[in-house]
Amino acid sequence: MGWVGAHAHAHDYLWATAGNMGAILTETIDDACLISYEVSPRYQLPPQIVVTGLAGRHVLLTKSGSRLDMIGIEHPALNLTLVEVEPDGTHYRMRFGTPDQTTLDRSQNGVAPPAPTSEMFHYLLIFEQLAEHGFNALVHLQPKFLNLISRTEHGAPDKFYDFLRGYEPETPIIYDPSGGIGFVEERAPGIPELSYESLRLFQNGGDPARHILYWVGHGTFSRGTDILDAYKHAEYFEAAARMAWEANQQRVDAQAYTEEIVSCILREFNANREAAPKSDDGFQDADSPVQSDNVYNYP
Repeated sequence: MGWVGAHAHAHDYLWATAGNMGAILTETIDDACLISYEVSPRYQLPPQIVVTGLAGRHVLLTKSGSRLDMIGIEHPALNLTLVEVEPDGTHYRMRFGTPDQTTLDRSQNGVAPPAPTSEMFHYLLIFEQLAEHGFNALVHLQPKFLNLISRTEHGAPDKFYDFLRGYEPETPIIYDPSGGIGFVEERAPGIPELSYESLRLFQNGGDPARHILYWVGHGTFSRGTDILDAYKHAEYFEAAARMAWEANQQRVDAQAYTEEIVSCILREFNANREAAPKSDDGFQDADSPVQSDNVYNYP
């Protein structure tokens, strides 16, 4: 988390260091390292979010207001919290990164207590539904160039992914099978409706699950087996967006690949992954012409 926060900040993937990330832990943390369960602050989820499947599980999250670029520098308790869901699936305990409830009750300074990221609902719902399918970590960034392009004529739902996929030949290979970027129309951050819309787009209607969503005008939400795996998908598309934007600003004639070229890339890539038919002697006749529609010389 510390490396991702620093790297994202250094490359303008965050809006004023804003963003959040989280991971569902495969093992629970020893109680000796956490606030005692009995005195840990207890809170309730919105009625639309019920996650009984996470009962007893530990979820590591960035806190509301934390600076992602400081995670690796400051004490972890300043920017991170660990949430434990109660058996009813509607209440949770903060067991790290906060004073215990007794200390909070004694406090008279009027300062709001620490809280998990306001987009915690998305994390909990998606982890409950999809952790068994490799959704172990989620990263939300607010990358500069993707957000800029989303506000141009290329930001329409039917154009956004197609515009970005033409700048690097591996993009359609990696992301076409899972439907590219899931496109979420503008909604207020941190509301349950956004949680369910994000879940639906990640699930992708029975097709291979998506790797990344884009919340229009806001930022990316990407998933992975760990934090670095989740981060790379947002980084990948921000790199494509930066290339497109800078080419436009410099009046460089950097045209994206046409659909014909993209189709050729996919066709040749898939053909080379299939087992080639074997001849009787195992050798190809050197005088036989080689038939190929790889007119763009992609391997």
